[in-house]
Amino acid sequence: MDQFYQDLRKIQKKERNNATLARVDETFYVDIHEYMDKLKEQAMRDPFSNVPAKLKEAQIIATEICERREHKITDAAVVNIHRSYHLFTGKPQFDLVDTTPLNLTPEEEKFYFSLIDTLKNHRGNISLDKLSDDEDVSTEKKVIKPSEPQTNTLTSTVEKKEDMKPIEEVQKPEKQAIKPQETVQNNSIEDNPNQEEFYDFESKKIARDTELVTMLVFDEIGQIVGVDEKVYGPFRPQDIVTLPLINAKIFFKNRKGRQVKI
Repeated sequence: MDQFYQDLRKIQKKERNNATLARVDETFYVDIHEYMDKLKEQAMRDPFSNVPAKLKEAQIIATEICERREHKITDAAVVNIHRSYHLFTGKPQFDLVDTTPLNLTPEEEKFYFSLIDTLKNHRGNISLDKLSDDEDVSTEKKVIKPSEPQTNTLTSTVEKKEDMKPIEEVQKPEKQAIKPQETVQNNSIEDNPNQEEFYDFESKKIARDTELVTMLVFDEIGQIVGVDEKVYGPFRPQDIVTLPLINAKIFFKNRKGRQVKI
């Protein structure tokens, strides 16, 4: 069993048993991704080894470690804000108590202080000072609408009559000449025989390699990782399974199975 996998198991145990963060390298998350990528390459080169099973276990362990650390960092940020920001006891004050968790990676440190900023803004928005200030501003912004100047009733009546149009003329919609143009455009696209067609050959190749085929298995084989990065297996003799064509060809080449049509 390789060293990094053993280190992951030790970190998992510490995260389960301790309330504080386990000590990890600053490149911990980068190292995890590199380790996973290496296992995926090994699994694709040798699908009949135990590497696919190890990859799946490593993914489960790493996920648990990350989630437990997220919970601890979030709880620490909330507790720190509760100690530092007084909401309703006198005038609200923010005096951050330095209780930053130990053993943070650079990514986790950025996450922690982003939580502190979010919680600080939230508490500022619901503080008594903030709410009272908003009420004062809203009161100041009230403006009394001035009364409209009086006009000559006779003059305004005459002007309104001149501006009036017959009801039928107002309601009569204007004719639109949009549909013929749309028809011409559609016909030009559909009926143009010289229009060029473009094919994405790379996408077609990927689709062909990941095409699923049905196969009859001859021997007992462990789990494998397909080109679509899905885990298949374990397999037993006489099993009829479906998996990507490029992976099935490895079975055919090693006489571990043959394609069947159902």
